[in-house]
Amino acid sequence: MAGDGTEELRTGLAVRGADGRRLGTLVGLDAGVLVVERGFFWPQRFTVSRSDVGAVKDGEVRLLGGAALRETHTGALLSEPAQARESLARETSGASVREEGDDVRVPLAREDAYPLLRMRDVGAVRVRKVVRTELKQLTVEVRREELVVERLPVQPGATAAPEGTPAGAFEELEQVIPLWREDVEVVKRAVVYEEVHLKKAVERRTWTEEVPLRQEVARVEEEGDARLDVGDVRSDSHSH
Repeated sequence: MAGDGTEELRTGLAVRGADGRRLGTLVGLDAGVLVVERGFFWPQRFTVSRSDVGAVKDGEVRLLGGAALRETHTGALLSEPAQARESLARETSGASVREEGDDVRVPLAREDAYPLLRMRDVGAVRVRKVVRTELKQLTVEVRREELVVERLPVQPGATAAPEGTPAGAFEELEQVIPLWREDVEVVKRAVVYEEVHLKKAVERRTWTEEVPLRQEVARVEEEGDARLDVGDVRSDSHSH
């Protein structure tokens, strides 16, 4: 047992393998074993024998090569630190959380919205002709002939024949004079007085609607005496 520094073991120290890779944080000292925890959101605990501790210095626990790691909940032997990392990766892969070294990367998602234009039938326009009847007054001047009879006095002897008897005197005479008039005959004919042109025009208007969108934010909570430097990430302190 290379335990020159085992007296300095305490919880909170970083635990690294022989290759310098971080395995987790020392969270417990049990009978002859070290309890190491790895993982931020889905922590995993495994145990390491005190005999596998190589050195404790600079706030870190260095393990010897070939250190035997066992999962606390199953007791399965993890002979290599790489197996512990693979087991942790399997637990966190479902939530898309990645651990790279000492960093835990949690993707944050948000909803985005964009308009999708679709054509739909809003109806139809039917055009048909109907016949309307209206009364129209026509005014026209018509002519009509009438017979005018005038009697003119004749001077005695002015038209007497030389023989003394007028020609045609005492003879019956009948004279037919035709009289004419104008009648109005209404003739109707169809004429084109107007044309109706049908065409479609595109009306443009602005459509506005407020759409609720969800967005994930990172919220880091401090428990106990833990102090976090989270930079731009919001930190909420709660008393437990």
